[in-house]
Amino acid sequence: MRVLVVSCSPWRNDNNIGNTYTNIFKGIENIEVAHICCGGGTPDTDFVKCHLHISEGDILRNLIYPQYKCCRTISRNKKEIKTSGKRSKLYDFMRTHRLQLFFLFRDFIWIFKNWICDDLKKFVDDFKPDLIFAQFLDRSYLNEMLLFLKDYTKVPLIVYAWDDVYSLKQFSLSPIFWINRFLQRKKLRKISELSSLMYVISEKQKEEYSKAFGRNCKILYKGFEFEEEAPYEAKHHPLKLVFSGNIGTGRYKTLGRIASALNEINKDGIKAVLYIYTSTPCSYKMKHILEYPVSVRWMKFVSSEEIAVIQKEADILIHVESFALKDRLKVRLSFSTKLVDYFKSGRCIFAVGSRKLASIDYLSKNQGAVIAYKESEIKRKLERLISSPKLRKKYAHKAWECGRRNHQRKIIQKTLQSDLEYVLQEK
Repeated sequence: MRVLVVSCSPWRNDNNIGNTYTNIFKGIENIEVAHICCGGGTPDTDFVKCHLHISEGDILRNLIYPQYKCCRTISRNKKEIKTSGKRSKLYDFMRTHRLQLFFLFRDFIWIFKNWICDDLKKFVDDFKPDLIFAQFLDRSYLNEMLLFLKDYTKVPLIVYAWDDVYSLKQFSLSPIFWINRFLQRKKLRKISELSSLMYVISEKQKEEYSKAFGRNCKILYKGFEFEEEAPYEAKHHPLKLVFSGNIGTGRYKTLGRIASALNEINKDGIKAVLYIYTSTPCSYKMKHILEYPVSVRWMKFVSSEEIAVIQKEADILIHVESFALKDRLKVRLSFSTKLVDYFKSGRCIFAVGSRKLASIDYLSKNQGAVIAYKESEIKRKLERLISSPKLRKKYAHKAWECGRRNHQRKIIQKTLQSDLEYVLQEK
């Protein structure tokens, strides 16, 4: 079975997209994967057979110099596949400040469609995909690519939604945001109609998207082998609290509340320190909110293999969501794949966020974490957790059990393989 995966990010083991896709596909028998990345960057995986990258810069160069190729092909044997990749400073600036005009300009570049070239067609023809598997996103250029590939290959399309990219339950004062929202809703509905199967990331999203698109959506989680639970014991004094992941979408503000509460708890002696591992480009404002030298440590971003070891050695793992209306609406249907990593580590989880958010609701229903549902609860619940080894041990076991029940990789992959084979048979 040959699967052509399409995304906006490079397939790397140290980013969320690549890490999750490797997790769900690697290990399935008789599967071969190729990848089209609608963006720059360098891949880092030996699992994918070959990559095709198309960046905005290359599209612009091709418009000026037709001899310059829009598409860059990378095989898994080439030296271009590196263990570390650097993003451009411009990209980091735009990602930090979320400037709508930048995203509008990016979509405008793709309108020229010079990326529909012989190199793209040859890449697809050489691979001969049986299926296309892609993100379900409100990105105009990605959706244009999917519409082209679906028409060109005539093979089934499967999409995977991670965030709420369709509903109008959002908050923004930007007219550009709402114009784009309405334009992309039309394309997303068309993509949904063309797709043979739609995966979603949470129960809340399944319920809402099944109704919105008039179809039965299926949940697809990340998974691991939960075979033997590691015994929990406190490993550090002061205790080591670890947050790893994206601190955007207002999460840095909630981390700031935890840091402030931790600083209060540490007044009579340092009882715990928060270590933050993130690849999110950080503005001065973000760092200022988390500026507690005694209680907070900013750590350099490390590989997925290293972060797995760090999580296992932590005393408490931290998961946060924003309390701001705009941020809450943006992530209300999302489920953080990082939580599955947390479950696997067998550590106690302290989560902060509204019960209305899919990730917090999931942790609540599965008793997978000690949860502060309100900002006013943070200090009290965190202090109790820090002072009680028995409570930490109890919730470390509950987190691991949650993973064992719901995130067994073999079961997830068996279901995925069955779904893919069924789609091919229906074709």
